[in-house]
Amino acid sequence: MSQDAGPSPQHDSLEERVEDAEPLSVESGLEALRSSSEFRGPVEPLDDVEANEHIALFYESREEQFSAVVPFVRQGLERGERVMYVLEEHEEDEVIAALSEAGIDVDTAVDSGALTFHGIDETYLRTGAFDPDEMLEFYGEALAAATAEYPALRITADTRWILDDQTTIEDFMAYESRVNDLFRGEDCIALCQYDREAFPSAVLTDIVRTHPHLIYDGTLCHNFYYTPPREYFEPDEPTRDVNRMLGTLVDRTEAKVELNETIEELAESNERLKRFAYIASHDLQEPLRMISSYLQLLENRYGDDLDDEAEEYIDFAVDGADRMREMVDGLLEYSRIDMQDADFEPVDCDAVLDDVVTDLQLRIEESDAAIVVEELPAVVGDANQLEQLFSNLVSNAIKYSGEGPPRVEVSAERQGDRAVFSVADNGIGIESEYVDQIFEVFNRLHSNDEYRGTGIGLALCRKIVRHHGGDIWVDSELGAGTTFYFTLPRATA
Repeated sequence: MSQDAGPSPQHDSLEERVEDAEPLSVESGLEALRSSSEFRGPVEPLDDVEANEHIALFYESREEQFSAVVPFVRQGLERGERVMYVLEEHEEDEVIAALSEAGIDVDTAVDSGALTFHGIDETYLRTGAFDPDEMLEFYGEALAAATAEYPALRITADTRWILDDQTTIEDFMAYESRVNDLFRGEDCIALCQYDREAFPSAVLTDIVRTHPHLIYDGTLCHNFYYTPPREYFEPDEPTRDVNRMLGTLVDRTEAKVELNETIEELAESNERLKRFAYIASHDLQEPLRMISSYLQLLENRYGDDLDDEAEEYIDFAVDGADRMREMVDGLLEYSRIDMQDADFEPVDCDAVLDDVVTDLQLRIEESDAAIVVEELPAVVGDANQLEQLFSNLVSNAIKYSGEGPPRVEVSAERQGDRAVFSVADNGIGIESEYVDQIFEVFNRLHSNDEYRGTGIGLALCRKIVRHHGGDIWVDSELGAGTTFYFTLPRATA
């Protein structure tokens, strides 16, 4: 993801920016969190939830606050939008430092007008006291001004100012409930920041009810306590609230029971499938060996009586049986991953790579390959499975090297309690449209005449990585090489 602040207004015309921009919606805000390295928690998908461009962030520390605010601001700048940040004036330096540390070019963004900072006295309290009608009018004008120059406006504001003696919670709740209507259908999205330690619980309860979407403890969820503005101030709202809560409790209980039953059924089904795959793969070995053996006996005993065409038929049959046996071997290895207990221990990855290179030495010499391995961290896992993982990736790098001598580079970076490994090559690469398919079982991009294989190797790699609680992905350009990345848990010293 680019860390640039985004194009400035003077470089792109209004028509170009508006034409290139996608509509701004709460889904865009969710995507900013999903793709961010700062935000670590889960993001609930919208599914059938009625989306609204109004998100409340509840934080208990600066880390929690900026883990959501930073990607929210950065995405707006990258999309060429205007970002309005309302903050306590004495905190501007701290906010700018957090944005800059995340790679945002704050000076460029401010100079271009794409990022603006505003104090409480020039926004919520600009007339000396908070007035909901006045503030809604202010944001309406800000939205119109922003969308005259930019594709959209996103707003984030700290709200501790409402705890002063001049502001009533009733007025602010009326304003918050009406903000939802102001932003509905507009190219605008708002992230309201609430310091949980600063607000009384009674106030926080009302704040929860007036926001359709909430972020708390590194998690974004859609708010089933949300009260639509048209209902919030009606006399019968307490009754509606009780009905909503009771209905939600029933719905969630029924859904949880149904989910647990489904999980149990899937677990039983998966266990049967695992055992079936293992047994079927194991039992297929003997008849395949028998086919190959009898074909070879036939050729040895009657070879002098067979013409060239018969010899060719036998070769085809033997080759087919051998390929089938390779596929069965692969399936057997694939099914064994699930059958083995996750009894992990510290694994020296440098030693694992030494074994892999030794086992592949003949292929390395035949292809004149260069294998470059940086110092690797120790991880927690199964040494045999990790050797399979590295062996498959290095073998593939050699196999798909193209015309020149293969060069394979293996390295790793430490990221917290994880290690991110990479296996990079200078080979033929993968077309972008196929990168999501290569980890599927039997999904091959080349014929067996071009590159011999079973289509199980990368699927096995993914299963091993997931068995270790990690992720695996690929970055490739056709004709310019491929890099496989995967994460594994680091071993503690």
